[in-house]
Amino acid sequence: MDSVGVIAGNTLISSFYSIEPFMPAALAFRPEKIVLLIDAESKPEARKELEANVDLVKKTLGTAIFVKTVAVKQYDLLDVAQKTVKLVEEEHGAGNKVFLNVTGGRRTVMMGALMACYTRSEMVERVVYSLEETNELIELPKLSMALSQTKRGILEFLAKGKKPIPEIADKLEKTRGMVYAHLRELKALGYVNDDFELTVAGRIALL
Repeated sequence: MDSVGVIAGNTLISSFYSIEPFMPAALAFRPEKIVLLIDAESKPEARKELEANVDLVKKTLGTAIFVKTVAVKQYDLLDVAQKTVKLVEEEHGAGNKVFLNVTGGRRTVMMGALMACYTRSEMVERVVYSLEETNELIELPKLSMALSQTKRGILEFLAKGKKPIPEIADKLEKTRGMVYAHLRELKALGYVNDDFELTVAGRIALL
């Protein structure tokens, strides 16, 4: 059993606002545990509607399924990704099969959850999106944000503040030319900007 006393099985992590786009995944994966990513900054009226939809999920799926919510900052990709990575690691560590549903809620929450999956793709069984018109589940690819040791080392240095290329090269025992080549590749991947500063994607890649 995990920390909340739920028997290990399927865990569905899902972006969430209303029950309709969420249900196809819940019915398909028959989870023992559901974690809903909800907006932490919604206004009172929206919050009330959101809470009503969460209650509807609990009533619809019955008491046998454990449902919890995790509040995320809906426009902050890094916040969403950090919290989703933590959830994936916890559920996978508890022996659960993890499924990710990115239907419903803000697109930024969906993107943040997807990027979290890309950093832990080996821990996630399937990623799905439900078509609104037919409720058909589309399986999305589990891409990877895995980095080579050198690229990760460069990003870690940059995350601590801008470092001179010679210093990075010395610390990593690489030539300056090799460091520049890696930086150009990291820029092409969107992990650093023109000034070789970390982007949000770069920070997520380090999770």
